[in-house]
Amino acid sequence: MTPLLLALAVFPFVIAAMGAAFRRRQNSGKTVGGDISWPKTFWLAYTIMAWFVLPWLLLATISVQGALLYPSLKWLTYLHLASWWIRGPLELFMIYKWFNWSPRYGIAHDLVHAAMLALGFAISFDSMPFWFSNSYSSLLAFFLFFTFFTTLAEALFAFLFFHVRTASEDLIYFASDEPRWKMINQITLTVVIASFAHLGFQSVQALRLLFSTRGD
Repeated sequence: MTPLLLALAVFPFVIAAMGAAFRRRQNSGKTVGGDISWPKTFWLAYTIMAWFVLPWLLLATISVQGALLYPSLKWLTYLHLASWWIRGPLELFMIYKWFNWSPRYGIAHDLVHAAMLALGFAISFDSMPFWFSNSYSSLLAFFLFFTFFTTLAEALFAFLFFHVRTASEDLIYFASDEPRWKMINQITLTVVIASFAHLGFQSVQALRLLFSTRGD
């Protein structure tokens, strides 16, 4: 139990470290995609770790603890994971092997994913109080609610990126520090701050649960 809670506690720091490492590699000029700004660096690291990895960590923590996980919350989490784990590998192949990725695909998926979460929330409305029946499942519930908004933010970023990138820049996948990307970077930074604030809240809760567990 302790390692899982510790992993939740240090999660923001892991994301930051991974982002810094990726930016160093991406801005070396030796890979496809172009340079990447700091806001986009942390946003990319956040989306990968939070959307692809964090739900598994939360599910494992709930399972080990033996806490109640209401079925509707469980299956909506699995649908979230299925959606992103289908897109993720496909997008990587399209970016780095087939070189045919377009922001249009990302926007379409983001909107479908947000609609799926919204529908799940609507269907599960009566059972939502049970999602917050314990501290462990509450973390997962807060994650899904926050993911709805960050998914819409990702769709906005892709839309803005598509309209700033020129027709001859099909292999540019990231916003850099160039002045033309200033507005996108500013909006991204705002969402990144909110996202890491959510992760910080999660870290505090994980530490609280860790110390309360040790005290039992």
